[in-house]
Amino acid sequence: MVRLHIERFIRSRIVRRSLALGIIALSGWALLPYVTYRIAPSAFVNAELMRVTAPFAGQLSPDLPRKGEYFQRTRLVPLVETHSPDRRHLMDLDQQLAVSTKRAELARRQLDEIAELDRKLRERSEDYRSGVVARLSHEIGETEAEKGGCLAEARQRNDVAGRMERLVKLGISSQIRSAEAQASQEATATRCQMAEERLQRLKTELESAEKGIYLRGDANDVPSSQQQRERLVLRRQELETDLLQNCSRSAQLATEIAEERARLERLGHYDLSLPAAHVVWSVAASPGSMVIEGQSVFDFADCEHRFIVAELPERDFEKIKAGDAAAVRLLGSREWKTGQVRQTRGSAAYADDRLLAARVPRPDPGSITVEISLPRDETSADRSGFCDIGRQAEVRFERPATGLLQLISGQLKWLTAGLALDQPFL
Repeated sequence: MVRLHIERFIRSRIVRRSLALGIIALSGWALLPYVTYRIAPSAFVNAELMRVTAPFAGQLSPDLPRKGEYFQRTRLVPLVETHSPDRRHLMDLDQQLAVSTKRAELARRQLDEIAELDRKLRERSEDYRSGVVARLSHEIGETEAEKGGCLAEARQRNDVAGRMERLVKLGISSQIRSAEAQASQEATATRCQMAEERLQRLKTELESAEKGIYLRGDANDVPSSQQQRERLVLRRQELETDLLQNCSRSAQLATEIAEERARLERLGHYDLSLPAAHVVWSVAASPGSMVIEGQSVFDFADCEHRFIVAELPERDFEKIKAGDAAAVRLLGSREWKTGQVRQTRGSAAYADDRLLAARVPRPDPGSITVEISLPRDETSADRSGFCDIGRQAEVRFERPATGLLQLISGQLKWLTAGLALDQPFL
């Protein structure tokens, strides 16, 4: 009896009509996205890689990050250490600094010795000047005394000559005696004149000697001690120039040595700043192993700037522009997000030479490759799954609404309403 009722129910017109309308509605629902959207046949998540290489030959740190490790914040970790840095340049700089320092010390000692010798020569020159001034003072005194005696004798000779003239006039004395008296008077006057001139010469020499200039015929304008002091001045200038150059060179070498030590310190160990929002994609060297300069160590994938690589028919090339919106859903997820087209590449374009985490296959003839950036809130995806890089995705591009699509949509709504009211199907 139950079986008969079930058979009648299945064979009833309403059930068959409902089943047919359900199949039609299901087919329309399945076909509707392909009518209203452009759907990419293949799409996957991709990201750019940052490759880290060894800056110099050495041993890797045993605490290197592991594959798949995600860095939420920037972190500083030791990368490589060297055991035998090249110190030849540092040793050469140290040697140059030692030589410059020694030369500066030698020039400084020579300047001290020259200063002491100059002091002694200055004292000796002063003593010589004092002696010459004293001697000239004594000679001036002697000349003044001689002049005084000569003047007294001249007065006496004048008196004798006057008397002889009077005696000659009286006829008591001869003309010869008077001439001899006149000659003696003139000789004494000449000697007095010579004493006066010698006195003036000595006074002139004294004034010059007090100024440090000596006018005697058997001496130079200055004594040998003063001449040695003048030669020492030239030598002092040379030593001061040498000292200044060596001090400047020493300061420059000290700066270069400090920079070289800092460079060797940096070369002794290299610390790597691990960027935030990155995941270790691959590790090319084992922790604690020896590496050479330029050897690849590991790659980081940028989880913050992921993008979708989708493939579309080339006939849609003019319809997909940079900046257009696209609906994106990762397979296995029910959440749709809105992405933005970054770039579009034709099938004949050269292969992408960027370092990418997922391999981008060359598009088939008649296809284009479209890159769609993921929204910012999508960057917090599953970090334990390499930030979903390589995961398949579904990408839809909205088509512009046309009159035909609006008519189809209206008929589907009418059929759905008729099924609900159990109206006859026309």
